Amino acid sequence: MEPIRAILPNPTQDSEAFWAACDAGRLALPRCIACGHVFFYPRLMCPRCGGRTLDTLESAGHGTVFSFTHVAVSFYGPSWDSQLPYTVVLVDLDEGPRMLSRLVGEGRERLRVGDRVGIRFVEFEGHTLPYFERREV
Repeated sequence: MEPIRAILPNPTQDSEAFWAACDAGRLALPRCIACGHVFFYPRLMCPRCGGRTLDTLESAGHGTVFSFTHVAVSFYGPSWDSQLPYTVVLVDLDEGPRMLSRLVGEGRERLRVGDRVGIRFVEFEGHTLPYFERREV
């Protein structure tokens, strides 16, 4: 199988700490100091209370599949055909946030809503991206 391809992130001031943590093999989720809400995706303020004082919570990277889809058509032209099919997952992380990512590893054909998954960092062109893989319970 050909190595995984990816569209690399373009970090903003609000997301650069998240992507730096990923490059270090850590999933660091934004957390609001005012209300304690942990959220994803990284942004300037808390989506619950509007607080602008944020820190991070290091996630264990475990969660449950909320939804998924198998992608069988390349949206990026023939150069991506080697990636097909791949699976996009919405994961409810144990810490609360819901995260969109890609499933890697074995067992995509057996994937079901409610399955347990865990983070797997994949290196691509000098960056480390947060993907998920199935975990047997």
